[in-house]
Amino acid sequence: MEGIIPIVITLIAILIFQVCIYFLIIKLFYKKVPTANAIIRNGLGGTKVAISKGIYVIPSFHTYEILDMTSKSIRVELLDNNNLITKDDVRIDIKASFLMRINNELEFIKKVAHTIGVENASNKEHLKELFSAKFIESLKAVARQYTFETLIDSRNNYRDLVIQNIGTDLNGFTLENCAIDYIEKTTNNQ
Repeated sequence: MEGIIPIVITLIAILIFQVCIYFLIIKLFYKKVPTANAIIRNGLGGTKVAISKGIYVIPSFHTYEILDMTSKSIRVELLDNNNLITKDDVRIDIKASFLMRINNELEFIKKVAHTIGVENASNKEHLKELFSAKFIESLKAVARQYTFETLIDSRNNYRDLVIQNIGTDLNGFTLENCAIDYIEKTTNNQ
């Protein structure tokens, strides 16, 4: 019986040591995903995305970046000489805000990370550079279908057609909403 006690103590010590090593590995290599973010891990095993849980990142084999998944607002103003023209050739000034976010599906998150880049996807100015031309084109194209009076009377219809015209192909982003903040005849008619 006396020979078994040192063996049991040794086994318990080894077990405690293994548990400590296990928690140390978790502490060192497991990265938790902050709220409203995603972790993109590249390296050994390809590109992996973690949204609601964590992911193991071993520094020698992986790199990781944190992608901001919050909604972004892009404001477009078409005023004075850079305005819209309606069906009845009335020039109008418009201010619109577009609310967009990265689609929550893994394939879209990977697409954003690879095409736009994690840092650029979080930068509102870069996003404005990427998408404002498409938004402006849609505002102008849909405005050409309305007379000024009809446009004023059916602003919600106009907004819905603008959203429909923009579509869903936004490099992994989804257009959540569009708000027409201001719409008036241009005072400086030229």
